[in-house]
Amino acid sequence: MKAIENLDFYCVDYAKRIVDSLTTGEKAVPGSEISHLATKLLSVLHENGLYAALLFILWKRYNGTRTERRVTSVFEDLLVGKPGQHALLRLEQIGLPLKDVEDSVEVGRTLSRELENLFLAKDLLDRTLVYVRYQAKGTG
Repeated sequence: MKAIENLDFYCVDYAKRIVDSLTTGEKAVPGSEISHLATKLLSVLHENGLYAALLFILWKRYNGTRTERRVTSVFEDLLVGKPGQHALLRLEQIGLPLKDVEDSVEVGRTLSRELENLFLAKDLLDRTLVYVRYQAKGTG
């Protein structure tokens, strides 16, 4: 894994991308809704771990309310992504072994094979979601 000087930069950047994506356009989501869902996801991440958080995102993306589906769709796309997609956990600078991993469930399995990767991914998601909450609250 490559040495990274400032992971926080990536977390702040992706939090801003998430909030900007959700609070603009005709399908804009209120900041309070984004913050609330980020808080729920943080709770799952802290209490049950990374794999459970990824499953929570998938569950809400396909079975949640309209707003939950919209927010978790952006969470999944910008945090986890698919091969070739620009997503936080897939950044080359981060160095996680996710280049060819197809979906969020497999991302969880792949990351759980190496404790260092698992903790790095969990920390990145944790930091980013905290920044999402702050940025979303700042939107109104």
